[in-house]
Amino acid sequence: MANQVYEAARTVIAVREYQDKEVPEEALRRIVEAAHLTASASNAQPWHFILVRQRDGLRKLGSLIRTGPYVAGAAAAVIVAYEKKNSLGVSDASRAIQSMILTAWGDGVGSNWAGWVGMESVRKEFGLPDSHDVIAVVPLGYPRRNVIGKKRRKPFNEVVSAERFGTPFA
Repeated sequence: MANQVYEAARTVIAVREYQDKEVPEEALRRIVEAAHLTASASNAQPWHFILVRQRDGLRKLGSLIRTGPYVAGAAAAVIVAYEKKNSLGVSDASRAIQSMILTAWGDGVGSNWAGWVGMESVRKEFGLPDSHDVIAVVPLGYPRRNVIGKKRRKPFNEVVSAERFGTPFA
């Protein structure tokens, strides 16, 4: 029996080049809703998501993220922030990001994780309170080129053990 979630995890790849094509509103809603529905430690949900669709905002994000200037060319992007006071905020927000990436991929929308915690300029520019830290920006758009291919991964038994480290997984 086919498993669509596994297929998304098996085939998803980071996308940094996007077509000049809008992502439908219902797909964007589904992507952000997947983040909102993600499991959270003690159900604290210490996150906040800002969906950016306006070209000026996307260009601004691209200029503020040292490792992600390509965000400027995306159809949309989600700023992911978490409450600094929550000790599991980074973990919960990271889980939400992965939910968005897999949901987007299921709709044929490419994405990537851009930036890393401490993006103060993004936090200030987009009006997040001092109580929050921006962990990442997730650009969204249809891939410019066919990106389906074989992933380069370490051999399975090099990174997976059964019952105890070093015991091969049969």
